Amino acid sequence: MESQSPAQPPAASEARCPAHPQKAVLGACARCGTFFCEYDRETVDGKDYCDTCAEHPDVDYLEAFRLKYWGKRDAWTWLVGIGALINLAVGAILLANELVNEELGNAGLLLGLLSLVGGGVGVCFWVGMPFARLALCFVPIISLIVSGFISGAEAVGRGIWPVIITLSIYNNTRNKLFFKEEVSRGALQKAWHLFHNNTVARAGFMLSFLALLIGFVAPISLLCSIIGLRRVNPTATPPVGRKGQAIAGIVLSSVSIVGWGLFWAVVKLKLI
Repeated sequence: MESQSPAQPPAASEARCPAHPQKAVLGACARCGTFFCEYDRETVDGKDYCDTCAEHPDVDYLEAFRLKYWGKRDAWTWLVGIGALINLAVGAILLANELVNEELGNAGLLLGLLSLVGGGVGVCFWVGMPFARLALCFVPIISLIVSGFISGAEAVGRGIWPVIITLSIYNNTRNKLFFKEEVSRGALQKAWHLFHNNTVARAGFMLSFLALLIGFVAPISLLCSIIGLRRVNPTATPPVGRKGQAIAGIVLSSVSIVGWGLFWAVVKLKLI
């Protein structure tokens, strides 16, 4: 019976991984150029990196964004917390009034209890209790139904907006990160683009609209838009975008400067 021959050593001409000599090189890191094998290759957004570079924030910027806001309260959470205090105060006042003056009847008692429940849910939401995210959506719905029975269709019209707002909060990526819920990379990409992608260009674009109404804002918006346009680099890691907004900001700011300049020139000629 023939014995099995031992495994052949790798060819001398075959490149070997510096960290794992027994493994062949699969490529080079897109960031530092270090060769890697199957053990230390990491793929991020379609590019291959060594395991060391893959952990850098400038490489996996979406993961860095996720970790930055993981468990951190967003603006919605603070607004809900403030609203909770108001609801608790209103509920206490309504119940106290019901005990002293029974003119409100069952409606006052029901509205007071509803305000206290809403306040309690808001406090739990501010603290970060997982159940409160979904419970917050039901509070305005129940309030809408109760108000409809007590005050009629007019109350329903007013109460629809809290329902829309709480549903928006429930689907908000930043709020999900506060509650430490897993978020898809697509949702992280949209949130990162909103909060971090070329914020100077975004500021210039937003200020350019204000500049149409308030002339002295125009130089500021123009400067921000020019700086934002110069920063645009879609091939960078992370990519820097908002080219369209930067150009629009430059155009609107320029229109504002010219328009206000002509306006003051006409005013000055009339005064002369």
